[in-house]
Amino acid sequence: MTVLGLILTRYWKPLTVFALVAALLIYRGILVRERDRARGQVAELSQQNAALRASNQAFTSEITRQNAAVAQLKNQADAAANAMAANERAAALAGLAAENQAQQEASALSRATIDPSSGCDGAIRWANARAAELATW
Repeated sequence: MTVLGLILTRYWKPLTVFALVAALLIYRGILVRERDRARGQVAELSQQNAALRASNQAFTSEITRQNAAVAQLKNQADAAANAMAANERAAALAGLAAENQAQQEASALSRATIDPSSGCDGAIRWANARAAELATW
């Protein structure tokens, strides 16, 4: 027999135990490496989570600030719209008053009597007498 065959037949039990111990040590080394890598990933993900939480809080506060600014702009726009509506109503009332006054003056002029026998000279004298009034039109 060969030397290797002799060693195997005589020392198979201790060699088997040695192989089992070596396999267990290799398996343990793999597990320790995987555990350490997982711990590193957990630490990295924990840092990312903290950074994302901080970013989320910053975004939330910025959204709150922007919403307040939008609400303020809406209030200003509503106030401007109300002021424009009030100005429009006031202008409409002033226009109606001016129209009524003009209609009254036009009505008074249309009822004005000019002596028809005086002709153009009478109309000119009548207009000259009322020049100040007619100039306000």
